[in-house]
Parts: sequence; C-alpha cells; structure tokens
Amino acid sequence: MSKESTIYTYRLLKRVHYKPIFFQVYWILTVCAFLGATLAISFWSVPAGLIGVPVGVIGIPLVQTLLLRLLLRTKVKHAPQSWSWSYQLPWFGYAPGTDTYIALTKVRRLHFHVLWIVLVLLGCLYPWLPPSLFGFLIFTHLWLLLPRLIIIFLLRKHSSSGYLKINENDSSCYAQ
Repeated sequence: MSKESTIYTYRLLKRVHYKPIFFQVYWILTVCAFLGATLAISFWSVPAGLIGVPVGVIGIPLVQTLLLRLLLRTKVKHAPQSWSWSYQLPWFGYAPGTDTYIALTKVRRLHFHVLWIVLVLLGCLYPWLPPSLFGFLIFTHLWLLLPRLIIIFLLRKHSSSGYLKINENDSSCYAQ
C-alpha cells in the first residue's frame, strides 16, 4: 500500500435481513390490488383504465427517480454516481448502489421528501382524476416506498451516525 492510501473501518451496528415470506406476501397483495384497481378504473371509464394503469406502473417510479436525482443534485451539488436502478425489493426503483456506504440521515431525508412531494403532486391532480385512478396512483407510490421506509424505520436508532450499506440479502447500518 502506498502512504497516500486511505483505509476506512466500519463497525456493524445493525443488520436487517430480507425475509422471502415478506416479499411473497407483498407480491400477492400487489397482484390483488393491481387486479382490483384495473377492474375499478375500467369500471369508471375505459379511457382512464387504458391510460391510468400504465401511467401508475411506469409514471410513478419515473417521478420518484427524477425527484431523487433532483434532490441529490441540489443537496450534494453533483450527479449521484453511486445510485442506480434496482429491480429487487425492498429497494425497487432508484436506490443507492450495493458497493457504497451512504449516510442514513441522507437516505431518510431523501425518501421522506419524495414521499411527501409525490403525495402533494397527486393531491394537486385530484380534481381531474377519477377516484379509483387517484387511489391507484397513491397505492403505487406507497407500494414502492413502503419497504424502504420500513428498513429506515428499523434502523432509526442509528440514523444520526449510521451509514447504510445495501447488499443482496440484507441492509446493514455501520458506524465509521
């Protein structure tokens, strides 16, 4: 090693393991809600059903991704290279990469901002949306964020000094 190398040591504070039964139940509830929303939206109006479901499934994750990128760019003052798109629960969507440590306070703040900003944006669209489509969009938004918020809640004790590391089978909180 050279003299200019920096060595970081992290101490594990808490680890949250991903339980497969949780994800199975989560997906079953999601399929039931998706089918119910499709039937309810199509019942109210055919155009809303044809347009609303794809908008909810594709549009909400894109809005969350854009908001996270915007918040990271304005808070950190540069584009986030360590964040990427993830297709696995609980970090489905735009999330910190598996090869980096990120301050738990930053993750908590970003996700609570995204939670409230999207809810406010959907609230602004409420007068023009059928009630079933409005409910479906809110459900999709909360469905994407709920597993992340549960992990953040479980790690709340260490949020002031903890660093989050996301692995394939767990999320861990470390202290430097």
